[in-house]
Amino acid sequence: MGILSKLFDMPSFGGATNALLVELTLPTLTASQRAQLKVQLVEVFRTRGFSDMPAEVALVDLNRATRVAQLNVLALAMKELGYQPPLKKEALHKVRNPFDPSLADESALRAVARRLKWKHDVEIWIGSEPISFDSW
Repeated sequence: MGILSKLFDMPSFGGATNALLVELTLPTLTASQRAQLKVQLVEVFRTRGFSDMPAEVALVDLNRATRVAQLNVLALAMKELGYQPPLKKEALHKVRNPFDPSLADESALRAVARRLKWKHDVEIWIGSEPISFDSW
């Protein structure tokens, strides 16, 4: 149990879990949920040290981020809004820095994807293109 608990405490595990769960959630979001998340995304971004940044500039920066970073910022916004992932007994993790490159660790993403496949019989992978929040 010691090794498993250490895995769950690793930032890359939390970031990989968030990214995959949010990727699974994206197609299920309604237009109003996307609009609400877009507003919350800007707030999450602002609380990360950019408090006086205009929303339009924050969205430009978010559009330029890697998809894993975007998914982790979305996870923080979803968590603050009380959104739950679509898989029972799964939770979004709090990550200190959603832009930390270690959150995109390929081995962690594969390990979490295998765990979700085994536990929930669902295959999830990260999209190849960054999300354009302008279209939300």
